[in-house]
Amino acid sequence: MNVKSFLMGMLCLLATGVSFVSCNDDNDDFLDDTGSKVSLPGRRAYILYEGSYGQGNSGLAFYAPDGNADFIGDIYAVQNGKGLGDTGSAMIEHDDNIYVVVSGSSYVARLNAAGVEQCRHEFEYMPRYIDAEDGYVYVTQYGGRVSKLDAVTLDEVGVYQGQSDHAYEGIVECNGLLYVADSQTRDESATVVLGYNSEVLVIDPNSMQLKQTVSVTVNPERLWECDGKVYLISRGDYATVTDSWLQVIDTQTNTKTDIEKAAKLTERDNVLYLINTEYDSSYNQTNSFFTYNISTGKITDHTFLNNNPEELSSATIYLFEVDDETGDIYIGTSDYVSEGTVYRFDASGTFKEKFDAGGINPNSMIFVD
Repeated sequence: MNVKSFLMGMLCLLATGVSFVSCNDDNDDFLDDTGSKVSLPGRRAYILYEGSYGQGNSGLAFYAPDGNADFIGDIYAVQNGKGLGDTGSAMIEHDDNIYVVVSGSSYVARLNAAGVEQCRHEFEYMPRYIDAEDGYVYVTQYGGRVSKLDAVTLDEVGVYQGQSDHAYEGIVECNGLLYVADSQTRDESATVVLGYNSEVLVIDPNSMQLKQTVSVTVNPERLWECDGKVYLISRGDYATVTDSWLQVIDTQTNTKTDIEKAAKLTERDNVLYLINTEYDSSYNQTNSFFTYNISTGKITDHTFLNNNPEELSSATIYLFEVDDETGDIYIGTSDYVSEGTVYRFDASGTFKEKFDAGGINPNSMIFVD
């Protein structure tokens, strides 16, 4: 008998009921499922849905990409006996931990691989997006702040304080520096937009001091690091600039170049998968799906989806992720009032399935194994 298989089988039997380990023969390193009330497969995905602003109905759904476990609409509530809170805005996986930013409830939480909360950090100002590197997590906030937190304890160990009426959004670490989207100027309550900004801040994570700024298209929101460069999408000011734009920042010179109109981005193997949305005079929307090859600098002139359901052509797309391991593509839609839908395609763009997202406004998805 194979000793490894025998040991794995015994561990899986012990994990029945309350799960302490992840039972997957393909997993050499056990995930931390301490405190789990359900048994979970070794390979798993989580979907964050933000709910309706002010309603406290954010949640975290569990999904098994390999089809070896049932969907759980709010695994956070199952594991922790309480709701996630108001407006879950961002989620990342780092060192087999899950970090969730809950903007309306003003906190970030660290969960283990089963979704059991380990600790949280509460903010004075509304947190928005998060990135992690070298044992720290970095969280942007309205109020012109970026907090540096210990990735294990979530204790604050540093902070960058910019202009207090500025609203910071996306953040990414690249080549030892933090790049932060300075998106808007807001009133003292942070609820009223007074204007739109056009800069990405470059911050030294060691000193948490500003090194320089990069001029970009107005209202930058999300940032990604790919192949040593920073890619970002700006939303425009909805007046003089009405399109969303994909841009790239050369981190050697900290200058930006426009690439193409795009509203959503995900990446795998140096290929950017892009979605753009155009509106007609009646505000009807049409979505287009295309790619950008980072190595060649070429944009495809055809869709990366082979047989997408017709409704995706005009739906409001909220979630857009790719599974790095399989290349499967996930697209989540929203009507802002009812449970969202997630569409799954294989790496070739062939439609495989669709399923409920668990709640309203699904905005991000991570894969843990």
